[in-house]
Amino acid sequence: MFILLYPSTGNQTLLIFLSFLLGLSVDIFEDSGGVHAAACAFIAYIRPVVLKYSFGISYEYNSVKIERAAPTEKFIYVASIIVIHNFIMFALEIFSFDHILLLLKSTLFSGIFTFILIMGSLILINKKVK
Repeated sequence: MFILLYPSTGNQTLLIFLSFLLGLSVDIFEDSGGVHAAACAFIAYIRPVVLKYSFGISYEYNSVKIERAAPTEKFIYVASIIVIHNFIMFALEIFSFDHILLLLKSTLFSGIFTFILIMGSLILINKKVK
């Protein structure tokens, strides 16, 4: 959620560095060998492209607010980031084309669960702000 909610006008290099540290801290506690750090750093790097794809002209004018975004824009943005993150993470973890169905299945089911958690959290945060 940190990467999702980071301001679009913020420092991109700082976001990538902090995302790497966030992923690295998860890797240290889960002993997962750097897959979270790589996935978090990659989605932080590709985030401007996803923002432009999801929000279009609003991103051009630096007026993107996730809390006030239209539901379809929010859905596309959150789902894209989650799918990219999970695909990178599971691809690095499995690291074999022999298990491509396991990779896609893990990405799909983990993505659905993560999407539900993040959207629920965003709804709770949005109600507190109002």
